Amino acid sequence: MSDPLVRLLVAMAVVAIAVGIAFVAKKLRKPIHPTVRVGDLGDRPGVILFTSTDCTNCKGAIARLKDLAIPYREVTHELEPQRFEDWEVVAVPLIVVVDADGNAASVFSGVPPKRALLEAVKSSGVVV
Repeated sequence: MSDPLVRLLVAMAVVAIAVGIAFVAKKLRKPIHPTVRVGDLGDRPGVILFTSTDCTNCKGAIARLKDLAIPYREVTHELEPQRFEDWEVVAVPLIVVVDADGNAASVFSGVPPKRALLEAVKSSGVVV
């Protein structure tokens, strides 16, 4: 093989490895959100979606819930900032599945995978 062809193949291999590493790193990285404190806030069982009007990923979370036909209550920061403070929400979109006992059974930061969201809703006893 000629020298330019070898350099091209090496460069392509390096790019492919970098793309592969980035893909795996993205899959392994989980959104971090502090524990959501439900407490005695009078929230009934179901799915609550915390959003903000300037959130770019919130539309994806809304679409995911609608696509799976999961009923939810949307809490928008600009309209209900006190609820964000009460629940100690610091990032959006945040999906909280509240079980029949009023506990946060599952919490998803960002747009959750379909299967994980469906399993969380079903295991919490929330009627869909």
